Amino acid sequence: MRSEYVSPATLASFDGEQPPVPPAPAPEPGSEKRLTQTEVNRIMADEKRKYQVQLQRVEKMLEEVSASKNLTVQEREQLTAQRDELQATLRTKEEQAAHEKKQLEESFKKQLADKTKDAETWQKRYEATTIDSALQDAAVGGDAFSTQQVVNLLRPSTRLAEVRDDKGRFTGEHQVVVSFPDSAEDGTAITRELSPHDAVKAMQAKPNAYGNLFKSGVVSGIWSGSGGGTPSSNGKIDVRKLTQQQYMEIREKTPELLGLRPKKGRA
Repeated sequence: MRSEYVSPATLASFDGEQPPVPPAPAPEPGSEKRLTQTEVNRIMADEKRKYQVQLQRVEKMLEEVSASKNLTVQEREQLTAQRDELQATLRTKEEQAAHEKKQLEESFKKQLADKTKDAETWQKRYEATTIDSALQDAAVGGDAFSTQQVVNLLRPSTRLAEVRDDKGRFTGEHQVVVSFPDSAEDGTAITRELSPHDAVKAMQAKPNAYGNLFKSGVVSGIWSGSGGGTPSSNGKIDVRKLTQQQYMEIREKTPELLGLRPKKGRA
């Protein structure tokens, strides 16, 4: 009876090569290794450190490249965005919330500061325009040779003041006020709060100081050195030195120089 032999399995290989290693058997269900909480915390800490290293690298790169004049706006924005993204990844929820709150507060403060600055700028423009317009109108009404010259003289002592009612309370309205230097009857120096039109009238009543600014100051040779009508020490006209024509002209245009009240309807 002939015997039959079964040869063991062999793997063919070429000279110098190692035979392939068969794959490890799959683990049985439920036999996988579970990570402990300590190991999970360690892995997360390692990942966080990796992000920190990346963040430090980007921050250093941003600082170095920012010093270069050849850096474009787009490149700067890209580096900044990458840095912010890494920083946000490293923050906890509480830290991120606090960071966003701080950003909102800073943005609000900046917007408020910009609005306040704009409001102050427009307020100054409004005050300057209102004051200059009132002074120019008064100078024109006073028949000045040069309205700008009168404005330049009164402007430093002029302000926009809030109006008070008869009980001394502010009304919310404003008016142009000129702090006009004057003198009392006894010669004492005083300052009067006048409207622009009243300030111009007060200037016209002082021909020694302001007579050359207004056309009324040279009417028919008055104060121009060509005739009578030389002002007295108190700034009024000596009517005894006026001709009939001079007297009538002054009385018509500037009666206050004669110590008379202006006609009704005159500003």
